[in-house]
Amino acid sequence: MTEYENEFSNFPSRKITKRHYKNVDDTAAPLINRINALRAQGLYRQAADILREHEDELSPYVVDAITFRTWEEEIYNTQKYAKQIQQSVYFGETEPDCQTEDIWISGR
Repeated sequence: MTEYENEFSNFPSRKITKRHYKNVDDTAAPLINRINALRAQGLYRQAADILREHEDELSPYVVDAITFRTWEEEIYNTQKYAKQIQQSVYFGETEPDCQTEDIWISGR
């Protein structure tokens, strides 16, 4: 049995989470410009504080390390799943050793 990564992803036991990120618009631009200005000055703690203070407002615009790690793990699990799972069609009078989702067509 294939071992899947499950720290950030529950695929294939659950569907991959669909996320809806936005491009920066007039709503988020002032905060993001402030964060970028602080980062450019090397003031990372202050930039992180703004992100934390406005997490709900900025979450549709910001992709963080956890999101990237989740995507990476979901892609990895999907690759393992795709290599492992394949549907087979069997023709014969007696039922072969079928896996889930396989098809057996009998002549009787």
